Amino acid sequence: MTSRTVLSRAFMALVGLFLFAAAQLASAVTVDEIIKRGKLLVAIDTNNPPWGQMDAKMQPEGIDVAVATLMAKYMGVPLEIVPVTSQNRIPFVVSGKADMVMATLTITPQRALQIWYSNPYAFQDSVIMTADNSPIKTFADLNGKKVSVVRGAIQDALVTKLAPGATMQRFDSDASTIQALVTGQVDATATGFLIPAQTTKANPGKTYVSRLKLGTQHIGVGMKRDSADLLQWTNTFIYHIRANGELADIIKQYFNMPLPELPSF
Repeated sequence: MTSRTVLSRAFMALVGLFLFAAAQLASAVTVDEIIKRGKLLVAIDTNNPPWGQMDAKMQPEGIDVAVATLMAKYMGVPLEIVPVTSQNRIPFVVSGKADMVMATLTITPQRALQIWYSNPYAFQDSVIMTADNSPIKTFADLNGKKVSVVRGAIQDALVTKLAPGATMQRFDSDASTIQALVTGQVDATATGFLIPAQTTKANPGKTYVSRLKLGTQHIGVGMKRDSADLLQWTNTFIYHIRANGELADIIKQYFNMPLPELPSF
């Protein structure tokens, strides 16, 4: 191989890297692009109360909806919700179908390989929910028991780690995951800490409780990698609504508790 061939190949490799980097930067989302388009596209799971749901008038509401609505207001454009599930919420952002995702997206290093995260705007305790008369009292009691979980949710990995002897039953939505417990298909459900009270209210004559705590997770806004401009603006927005009390009002409305101290990074 001649020195000219070596140099030529090295040059072509550098050109390839440059074009790849340029393509990545070109795909990044900016605030100016959103404003010019005239709407903010946010991926939200509207079948996951109290984070996202449809009210009696079939209008979206919930924590994620409320924060996204505020975000659009401060950006000066209308909000357009892009409905997603736990399984497709990240692909919708990566593929450009939404500018960002706000769908109880727990911050993890694995997911950060695909998207960028903002500072947290919310939190969630993950729990094992059972009927109040269940014999399950410890993680060891889950050995051989069926546990329902939303496919792709953070609770799946938590149960697998803390109760490796459990048999996981994976569903595509929170509703079907909870229904599996209510109808006796499973012995327990891995879910958020607000769900037991909601499930009890929705099923008169039955009582459901948080039996075991899986851990506390922080929830961030996800967006396409390399979207430095949008990330900076989003972090500024979250700082602002933390400081002026608007975020605390949302947490109080849906969690009925004060806004705890949230970390930044």
